[in-house]
Amino acid sequence: MIINEVYDVLKDYQLTTSQYDFSTDWLGMAASYMSSAAAREREPSAEALLTLGGGGGKLQRAASAMRQTYRHSEADALDRLARRVWDWLDIRYCH
Repeated sequence: MIINEVYDVLKDYQLTTSQYDFSTDWLGMAASYMSSAAAREREPSAEALLTLGGGGGKLQRAASAMRQTYRHSEADALDRLARRVWDWLDIRYCH
């Protein structure tokens, strides 16, 4: 699931500390959102994905902040993730 992939990258980059923080800080959802979705094997909502990777979403803002501190390769990885989130949204909700 795309949010698991994003969560793992953000955790590797020390931009989130737990699924609870990821759910609230990155997805704009309740603290238990990610663990609940995983337990129920539910796909992430369009709202959560738009918050995460939408135009000007949190991933893109984080990438911009990383570039200002010369973390360019990590910023590029976040931009790629944002594009993957958009692609996932397109496949799931637009086709």
